[in-house]
Amino acid sequence: MKAARKWVDPFDEMSDEEFDAHVDALFAARPGSVAVSLRVAPDLLGRVKRQAARAGVPYQTFMKSILEAAVSRLERRGESRGAVRRSGRHG
Repeated sequence: MKAARKWVDPFDEMSDEEFDAHVDALFAARPGSVAVSLRVAPDLLGRVKRQAARAGVPYQTFMKSILEAAVSRLERRGESRGAVRRSGRHG
């Protein structure tokens, strides 16, 4: 059996001011987000929650990742279609 390692506080040698500045910097580095309200069918929410549980993430995080992936995909498709239109060819 391994001996337990003693926990060492990585912030122990920081002053209160240094710690506060460190925490402020961490929060400043986080991308902003906006709260939204979205109505979805109960069965869809249940399905999302099941998939999120399988992925091991909170369901709202899971929903954000799906939304991000879908919008990115649509944007990529739109860019490729725009390139076709600009070249004079039509699909």
